Amino acid sequence: MKALLLADLYQTWINCKFYLLFVAVAAVVTVATGGSDENNMGSFMSVYSMVMCSMMGMSLVQLDEASHWNIYSQALPATRKDQVSSKYAVTLICFGVVLALFAVIFVTLALLGRMLWVQAGVQLAILAVLGLLAPAFSMPAMFRWGSNKGRVIFLAVIIAVGFGAGFFFSTFPFDSFSLPSIPVPVLIALAAIIPVALFIGSWFLAVRWYENRDL
Repeated sequence: MKALLLADLYQTWINCKFYLLFVAVAAVVTVATGGSDENNMGSFMSVYSMVMCSMMGMSLVQLDEASHWNIYSQALPATRKDQVSSKYAVTLICFGVVLALFAVIFVTLALLGRMLWVQAGVQLAILAVLGLLAPAFSMPAMFRWGSNKGRVIFLAVIIAVGFGAGFFFSTFPFDSFSLPSIPVPVLIALAAIIPVALFIGSWFLAVRWYENRDL
């Protein structure tokens, strides 16, 4: 498992450097615009960074299929459970790094008075939900039917969350919230419980499907 994880992290570094550069640019734009920009560019950049981050594990699955490594790797002593777990671990690592980065940025902006605390909490909640739900729904499909169908499901989840968030914020703008009615810590905790549970359940399902799949 450790060797597979190191190999996948190396592949991530080699093939996904552009993602890291984009995240760095998104962080700079978010800091520069804060929470007061009319076009919400900072919010868009943070969300798009998390979308790209949530694709890391899926990108590795696609690379394995393109090089037929998913077939060759069956000769290794590693189990299929180890192979699935490695992809989920890479996804979780990338998710944690991006979420921690923007959590620091949002909290700093809130402390400086450039962003409402409730806005920081809501945006962090969106990042957490998006970063875990998208791979939770798409990765089992990739291990069951292949990377192409998995990406279709991934896009469907992203579109659904995007439209849902857009409708929510157009109906209930940030300044309509009040901290007593929606405490930021409670908001973040509630947003974390369901996605984490679904992500763990997704891993169990992906392992089961991949172990029963004919390659």
